[in-house]
Amino acid sequence: MEIEKFYDDIRPYSDSEVSEVLARLLRDINLLNFLGRWRYPILFKLSQRLARIPVGVSLKRRFGRIRSVRGFQDVVYNYVTQIIEETTSNFEYSGVENLDPKKAYLFVSNHRDIAGDSMLLDYALYTSGLDTVRIAVGDNLVQVGFATDLMKLNKSFIIKRSEEGAKKVYSALLKSSQYIQDSLSEGQSIWIAQSEGRAKDGMDLTEPAIIKMFTLAKRKQNFAESIRELNIVPMAISYEYDPCDVHKALELATIANEGTYTKPDGEDLANLVRGLGGFKGRVALKIGKPLTSDFLSADEVAREIDRQIKENLVLFPINHWALSQLEGDKKPIDDHFSDYFSERLSVCPEKARPYFLRMYANPVKNKAQV
Repeated sequence: MEIEKFYDDIRPYSDSEVSEVLARLLRDINLLNFLGRWRYPILFKLSQRLARIPVGVSLKRRFGRIRSVRGFQDVVYNYVTQIIEETTSNFEYSGVENLDPKKAYLFVSNHRDIAGDSMLLDYALYTSGLDTVRIAVGDNLVQVGFATDLMKLNKSFIIKRSEEGAKKVYSALLKSSQYIQDSLSEGQSIWIAQSEGRAKDGMDLTEPAIIKMFTLAKRKQNFAESIRELNIVPMAISYEYDPCDVHKALELATIANEGTYTKPDGEDLANLVRGLGGFKGRVALKIGKPLTSDFLSADEVAREIDRQIKENLVLFPINHWALSQLEGDKKPIDDHFSDYFSERLSVCPEKARPYFLRMYANPVKNKAQV
């Protein structure tokens, strides 16, 4: 209990808190409006109050009697199954056989979608009879009350990246490192992205600073030994199509042309919803092999994670076509993806199209580096 209290500002909810949090969510007007707008858009335009009624009834029926995190995730699993059926043409996963059910792992993943990457790992583990992971999320994603509650119910913990001042930054990193270490000691696996934020340009590179954060709590211990104890497992996820591709390209174009990009209020939540609900085509998730070598530095660890992620990337025809366009070989769009991708490309402003194409082409370059 004392350990749990120490982590109160960053940890997920525990079983003892589930009933109270769900009761609060079922009364949350902002959540009911959010779901009403998404589920019943026409009715919502006519009357927000009327749209909230079926949403509230549905939520109470599905979540009203849940008393544990596992119970919450049992219901969420059904929603995730529906998302996969409705937004992908195929989802495949592999590498679960690399895992020992009795061990906890630190999954370090490339990051393409705000919620989808960890959601699909959870789906693969749950379907395989393994425990789900605790999910590392940046504090930029916990600005909306109901979104924060839902993520913490789903075993998300907060990485405080917005702290200012050297002392506060160090303290936040140390607490994150301690929480990861303690979670693994409790038998709870972790998912974390290989770098801060999504790889909007499609280049998957691990930040050595992330590795240094992992070992901060055991900084006096031998580095190679502390890395082995973390049971790091690289994970690669590949999406045929990115529902946020145009928005990512616009952000990259704005940075290139103006030197900076100011994120509008609510953009992260909008991109989270867009990523979950948008069409993704074929999706492949590959779990790599645990890192067991004697690594001497964070750079060495990062290189091995990168090697496994790049090796396990799955390429689709659209990736090769995009690269051909950038290299001057103006091949026609393949019939397999012509209609959907032509539509995506047509709504992308001209100034952002090079960044749009690079986003799809760069995985080919990534994989060629292995």
